[in-house]
Amino acid sequence: MESEIKNCQNCKKDFTIEPDDFLFYEKMKVPPPTFCPHCRLARRLIWKNERSLYKRKCDMCQKNIIAMYDEKAIFPVYCSECYKSDKWEASIYAQDYDFSKSFFKQWHELMNKVSRQSLWQFGDSINSEYANFIYFVKNVYLSSSVLTGSEYVYFSNNIDNSKQIIDSYNLIDNELIYEGMGGTKNYNCQYCYWSANCIDCNFILDCNNCQDCFGCVNLQNKRFCFENIQLTKEDYAEKLKLYNIGSYKFVNKYIEKFRTFSLNFPRKYARTINSFDSTGDELRNNKNTLVSFNVYDSENLKYTYRCVHAKDSMDICHSYAEQAYEHAFAGAENSQNIKFVITGEAALSMVEYVDACKSSSNLFGCIGLKNKQYCILNKQYAKEEYEELIPKIKEQMNEMPYVDAKGNVYKYGEFFPYELCPFGYNEAVINDHFPLTKEEIIERGYKYKEKIDNKYTITLKANDIPDDIKEINESILNEVIECEVSGKAFKITPFELQFYKRMKIPIPRLHPDERYKRRLALRNPMVLYHRSCMNEGCTNSFETTYAPDRSEIVYCKECYQREVY
Repeated sequence: MESEIKNCQNCKKDFTIEPDDFLFYEKMKVPPPTFCPHCRLARRLIWKNERSLYKRKCDMCQKNIIAMYDEKAIFPVYCSECYKSDKWEASIYAQDYDFSKSFFKQWHELMNKVSRQSLWQFGDSINSEYANFIYFVKNVYLSSSVLTGSEYVYFSNNIDNSKQIIDSYNLIDNELIYEGMGGTKNYNCQYCYWSANCIDCNFILDCNNCQDCFGCVNLQNKRFCFENIQLTKEDYAEKLKLYNIGSYKFVNKYIEKFRTFSLNFPRKYARTINSFDSTGDELRNNKNTLVSFNVYDSENLKYTYRCVHAKDSMDICHSYAEQAYEHAFAGAENSQNIKFVITGEAALSMVEYVDACKSSSNLFGCIGLKNKQYCILNKQYAKEEYEELIPKIKEQMNEMPYVDAKGNVYKYGEFFPYELCPFGYNEAVINDHFPLTKEEIIERGYKYKEKIDNKYTITLKANDIPDDIKEINESILNEVIECEVSGKAFKITPFELQFYKRMKIPIPRLHPDERYKRRLALRNPMVLYHRSCMNEGCTNSFETTYAPDRSEIVYCKECYQREVY
């Protein structure tokens, strides 16, 4: 079997299907895709809204709630308590399969009937009503994708087993972190980027096992270093007295200085640890994980994002599953042989085209079912009847495909059409990774969601906030602050103030959304470029997320290790 070059029916760009890809498709009994990898990723991530939250009422108990769906949603939206109760059952919305209609049209009709959970909150999550996609956490606020064991996480995303975290992204086993990114097992650090096992550090990048370091890059096993210069304990303490990290003006000025300083040091082509035969970025403890990002403890994956303990899968996001294809989010832990899944709950097997189903097997086109088998469009069938119908439905999907407004054809083997999604491109996760303007979103055939900002009376302009955290008292908790960039209103919470005081962090002048945008701008995009090592005399080449026109010095693994270790 040889590679084949296909033309994406969505973006019209060519993409390659490799021999191993064909073997996977054959194993999963699906046809090769007609969308390129990027368009497939966008099609999945548009179904996940993490951060756009709305005030509305629960359609069952009528309590005021926070939800990822606004009050205009066609389907019922329940608070977590009502959704998880035995007061309703998704099978009541069962539909007969109509062979005179396209499958996706019938599925969309079902989608507009079945109740949805206001926020994705599972496990024993406490005091976290303003958090989405959380699992066994406590005291999480305006954060998303925060998982097991995390506590007091504010304005952060992709946080696992971490405590007392503010304004951070992609952290595992961290504590007392402000403005951290891509960190593992750090403690009491600020402005800490892609570093691990560091304690009491400020403004560090790609450092490992360091303590009491300030403004450092690429250091290993160091202590009392200032801008990569070794100092004595006494000299380090004296040096820090000259730098007031509690001053907003100082921090803004030093961040720019540190970023310029960091360009003098080589970057490893990819941030990978103990990952073999793998390509992508932010990979840890993986094997044969290709074109993947933010993945750990997994093997035999391709085209994946934010997966843990996943295996033998392709085109999956936010997943723990084995033998999965085209999975959008929500884990699907202890699941295997699953295809075309939007919200993947636990313990699924032999399911296709499902959303928010749990502990079930042999489902096709179902939504919200629990502990069910042999169902189509939520209707129960006998095993023999189910097995007889499924091939006929797949054949009908090919003979009567769904065609979207852009002319894309959806036969069996394609993920759900993005025009059926209840979210706009600009409120979904995809916009975090590949942001588009309103005009670009509409031109490319995606939905755009007009957002209505809540009106608040501003009581304090950002420029009027005292510069030093030492000058701030509890009266700040009563103020409605105007963001100095967007003009949006925001407030400081009691936990924030206590945290900022303890960590000597100046009061932010930007709305959490603006801080989030600036934080994401520090990441490399989920795009790989073929490049050569920039170390003179080296002929090694690699796949990297650093575009050729970037200003960073990019080394291969061997040259980077010789330089740093």
